Amino acid sequence: MDVRLIISASRNLVLTFLLKDKDISEIKVEKRGEKRLSGSIFKGRVKRFARSLDGVFVDIGIDKEAYLPLKSYEGFSEEEENCPAPDEGSEILVQMKREPMENKGAKLTCRISLPGKFLVYLPTTNRIFISSKIEDDSKRNYFKELFEKHLDKDGVIVRTSAEFATEEKLLQELQRLRKVWEDIKRKAASIKQGMVYEELPAYMQLVRDYWSDISEIVVDDRELWSELLVQLEEHSPELISKVRYVKNISVFFKKYGLDKALTKLFARYVWLKSGGYIIIEETEAMTVIDVNSGAGCGETLEENALKTNIEAAHEIVRQIKLRGIGGIVIIDFIDMKDKRNKNLLVDKVKELFADEGSNVHVYGITQLGLLELTRKKETPSVTRLLSIDCPFCKGKGYIKSPEVVLYEIEKEINYFKGRYLEIKVNPALKDKVESLLEKSNMKQWVSVKEECDAPLDYYEMFLTG
Repeated sequence: MDVRLIISASRNLVLTFLLKDKDISEIKVEKRGEKRLSGSIFKGRVKRFARSLDGVFVDIGIDKEAYLPLKSYEGFSEEEENCPAPDEGSEILVQMKREPMENKGAKLTCRISLPGKFLVYLPTTNRIFISSKIEDDSKRNYFKELFEKHLDKDGVIVRTSAEFATEEKLLQELQRLRKVWEDIKRKAASIKQGMVYEELPAYMQLVRDYWSDISEIVVDDRELWSELLVQLEEHSPELISKVRYVKNISVFFKKYGLDKALTKLFARYVWLKSGGYIIIEETEAMTVIDVNSGAGCGETLEENALKTNIEAAHEIVRQIKLRGIGGIVIIDFIDMKDKRNKNLLVDKVKELFADEGSNVHVYGITQLGLLELTRKKETPSVTRLLSIDCPFCKGKGYIKSPEVVLYEIEKEINYFKGRYLEIKVNPALKDKVESLLEKSNMKQWVSVKEECDAPLDYYEMFLTG
């Protein structure tokens, strides 16, 4: 598999595109300068018990108290275990599993995990787990025996990539992750509460997961390029020669269709090749997806429904991954009468999510004909991160956020650097655009005009000299 990372940054945003065999597989978004919360480790203080929720609320030094469940439930990954009940007022080390979203606080776990290239180190869990993708019994026994000799009260998850590592490299990574854990404990002892370990940037998380398949990393920001090289020197020095810095990334956007993919993230309707379409509605409680047929593509209604549903399943799974949709997902496929066809559709959805392992659980089709699934949710979806509620339809749709509009303007004016431009924007964006021009030393050759009747995410650029 050929994997490429295209990393594009502005003063406010970092967008990372993961391409597998030149097709866009994932889009990661981070706001520049903000602390990464999901996956980070905190020292907190237990504020109060919520016995009806089987958990406690913990102050970890952010705006809202975070929730720590004390019991694991069916559907959790096998390495998830019950947390021991702490005393009220006690100090505790926890890891954030899900960021605060809208009216919900963060969700925590006491079962801390530190991912590496070959292993996930579990400092508080005395167990050994082996990736289900390692099917060879002799290899599974080898890993089990190896780590039983070198673990005491800690544990590991052996990742699929461990198959290609020597014993020396596996033990070196184990020691490195143990050192990280010791550093975390030392820092925790020196503060009252707050973050003691920050998760890696999104682009480095992708490097960590796909390092053995990466053929190229393209970056268009000099500061981020320097940071990336420092990170790679520590974690994956073999990839340094595959990093390219480019001033103008628009060639790669057009080559791989990244600009079109970004635009489609805001669309409720996604069209299928057969003429059918799907409608994606994100709500606070769940995401609902409706499948509609187009022109007939089978000899009977049942055959037409099955073919359209299979085609829709491919696109739905792709959109869920691209948009970073998590939580509860309900899919209203076209109704089918034959139970074998329903089972075939469920199996297809499971197959399409197979690379996500225990992060996705497909529960089957209900009596109402709705397919239910859950997907691990750590952050808001990419669509949510890059958009704001549309003021005209009162939150029923999305438009690009000011950060995205500024990102697009910054990239486009860099392409015309040195030439006189006029930019028309909604009045609400004028000050932000002028501030961007001032910080970029471009104010002397770019003028900003207000377009009062334009949408909030509108901008237009004209050459004036």
